[in-house]
Amino acid sequence: MKINNAMRNANRNIWSRRLAFQAIYSWSINNCDIDELKAFFQSDENYKKANTEYFDEIISGVINNIPTIDNFISELSEINIKNINYVELNVIRCCIHELYYNKKFPKEILLAEFIKLTTKFGGQDSYKFVNAFLEKFISSKYYENY
Repeated sequence: MKINNAMRNANRNIWSRRLAFQAIYSWSINNCDIDELKAFFQSDENYKKANTEYFDEIISGVINNIPTIDNFISELSEINIKNINYVELNVIRCCIHELYYNKKFPKEILLAEFIKLTTKFGGQDSYKFVNAFLEKFISSKYYENY
């Protein structure tokens, strides 16, 4: 199978989302400066595989909109946001940013990729919580009205 530009770009977007999730996770634990955070991830060996503009866009978008994103999570989650595991919380934050603010990619692609990230980095069944929450967000007034 020959790799074309569309396939190459899709792979770059996957790496961008993965690294952005890891960066947001690090930020939520360390609460460091956004430029420092980006610089740290630029030294990651996988950074060359990512679409760097898209990576920056996700990080800036999540961090700059964290009050609104966390409000959505607090309103819709049956679990207090302070009790949500950091992996799950930050996957949800990244996905909400993509669904609510970015809107460049179909929700089906975003859900599949963020569930994969949860499966890779989260606990054994954490993907179930993330999937249920994101489905709830998509069917909520917050997603429909935007």
